[in-house]
Amino acid sequence: MKLLSKYILRQHVGPFLFSIGIVTFIFLLNLIFQDFGRILSRGLKLTVILEFLALNLAWIIALAVPMSVLVATLSTFGRLSADNEITAIKSSGINFFQILLPILIAASILTVIMIEFNDKILPDLNHRARLLSRDIFRKRPTLKLEPKVVFSDLPHMNILVQEIEEKGDSANIRGVVIDERNNSRLSKTILAKSGVIKFDFNSERLIMTLYDGEIHEIDTENFSNYRWMQFEKYKIAVNIPDLTLKRSKAGSRGDREKTIKMMQADIQNHRRAMQRQKQVLATVITNAFKETFPATLLKSASLDASGNVPVDIQTIHLSRGQLSSLINKLERTLHQIQMGQQALANYDKSIHSLQVEIHKKYSIPAACIVFVLIGAPLGIKTRKGNLGISSGISLLFFVLYWVSLIGGEELADRRLISPFLAMWGANILVGTAGICLAYYTITERSLLHWLVILPKRWFKKQKRLQ
Repeated sequence: MKLLSKYILRQHVGPFLFSIGIVTFIFLLNLIFQDFGRILSRGLKLTVILEFLALNLAWIIALAVPMSVLVATLSTFGRLSADNEITAIKSSGINFFQILLPILIAASILTVIMIEFNDKILPDLNHRARLLSRDIFRKRPTLKLEPKVVFSDLPHMNILVQEIEEKGDSANIRGVVIDERNNSRLSKTILAKSGVIKFDFNSERLIMTLYDGEIHEIDTENFSNYRWMQFEKYKIAVNIPDLTLKRSKAGSRGDREKTIKMMQADIQNHRRAMQRQKQVLATVITNAFKETFPATLLKSASLDASGNVPVDIQTIHLSRGQLSSLINKLERTLHQIQMGQQALANYDKSIHSLQVEIHKKYSIPAACIVFVLIGAPLGIKTRKGNLGISSGISLLFFVLYWVSLIGGEELADRRLISPFLAMWGANILVGTAGICLAYYTITERSLLHWLVILPKRWFKKQKRLQ
């Protein structure tokens, strides 16, 4: 039995690794098509680009592993069934559950590993990926001059060159025209036959050294104020912040960048804040009744011998000033109550969102076990040329799982369903279907047969009762 278990597990390794490679490649292609154009335009080093891709591999692997388990299980059991190895194993007295048990154990171990990965490693890598992405998109695009094209990315300056020859981190330029407007009144135009342009990364300044040119300066409010100068050599330094990549070392973490322990601590803090907010609301409402209504009534009604307000409220009369003061106090109280309710709703929404992320760290890895339950019976059904039908059914379960997961998260964030049901509903639904298929595979019964026979028997029984 140990030899058979090792053989079946070995058959899963190849399809599993191949599936991870394909799924990861598809996700990376999607990432490249979305963001790579903007990343390349920033003039980043190759090491930074590779780091960006490596950090994003974390969440890709977290999703790719359960997908690969389904594909590997379906592929392996389909091949074993097509080669009649499943039939040979069963004829030796080994049932389907004994065949499935080592795969379930392996899937359970993989589930534990992925839970630890999602809790301990993934949050930190997600945090670093977000910081790097923010730093990249905050960086200015690379300054790139093109001949005979006006360059207007510099602040208060337009540059036109006729020829450009790049040499490492500098460039020789010819036929230079610079339109500079540092002052709202003064318009400065610089003409030069040649020059050298270089960027100083330490000071984040663009340094232009121009040769054999002239400067024209005119006051736009007084055109008679005009100056003209010639030069042999003229240097211009322009400050350009954020042209180099500045790495952030720390920052606030989002829900997907926190460990389970961090999120549980946040939930406790939110609940304590909700209790404090409820106490504040209770105090506001109590004070409104104690201070507003009795004070108004006592001011407008005569007291009886015992010092109580008369029972006959028809004798109470409020002046216009008292009525206006009462309305203002009620409006302020109502505004405080509305603000408190909004704060409570925000805390409750944050708690739901955190609980969704906590359950997600368990439910997605648990899909490895669920996909084994659904993939193995479907793989066996692929014999006799039914590979297309089985693949279509497995794709249906796969899409159903992810749609349920995404839809459940959206409903939980809106507080329409519980976070547990949102994240575990897909596992329960697909897992139940997998258990049913596994049962009918173990008992070698046809699921379609029972779906047809049971309703017929039920209708016959109803007719006999009538």
